[in-house]
Amino acid sequence: MSQELSSLAEAIIAYQKKYDKTDGEMAYGSRLTVEKFHAIKTGELQPNHDEQNALQNFIAKRPS
Repeated sequence: MSQELSSLAEAIIAYQKKYDKTDGEMAYGSRLTVEKFHAIKTGELQPNHDEQNALQNFIAKRPS
């Protein structure tokens, strides 16, 4: 796993803890399947450019 992806995974986990979001809520909000979201979060799958942007954009927003 590259440093950038490690940072993305850390940002995802921090966001989930801060806002009490499940993997399902995170996947839905970033328009990914739960399976794909979980694999990206755990480093089993490298997100493509669009997936990475979707996740970064989602965690940049405060939940409503």
